[in-house]
Amino acid sequence: MTDIRLVYDNTKMHCDWVITGGDLDTDGDLETAVLLSLFTNARAPDGTKPPNGSTDLGGCWIDSVEGYSMGSLLWTIEGAKKVGNSLLTHARTICEQALQWLIDDGVVGGVTVQTSWLNAGALNIGIRLTKPDGADVSFRYAWAWKDPARAIPPKNPF
Repeated sequence: MTDIRLVYDNTKMHCDWVITGGDLDTDGDLETAVLLSLFTNARAPDGTKPPNGSTDLGGCWIDSVEGYSMGSLLWTIEGAKKVGNSLLTHARTICEQALQWLIDDGVVGGVTVQTSWLNAGALNIGIRLTKPDGADVSFRYAWAWKDPARAIPPKNPF
């Protein structure tokens, strides 16, 4: 089964479907898997205090259908204070955990994640996947970790 292709727009900091020849594009399965893994809100552990002050621990509708948790906990660090490199390290760990299934299922042989600050309100997430044949593929995403309105930066950082 093929997936509907998603692409990430680093200037608007959101995903969208790709239309090719009047139809939904079904190429790019690997990047679509990465995007869904990183930018779908996984259910937070009990006791987590969501950044918006609610009691909603998130989660994806597919969790109840498929019997496993999908997505990442990036949403739980939105607006967190930058203290040294601890937030960058935490964001990297969150991304690694969200992508671990790609290794477990044999889709890729390895995942490398790098995080850095693009500016005061945007996190740079660099992903390198090593395919089973040894070839590498890389993706880079700007994620507005602080601004709930997902402010658009003045220009594309990539």
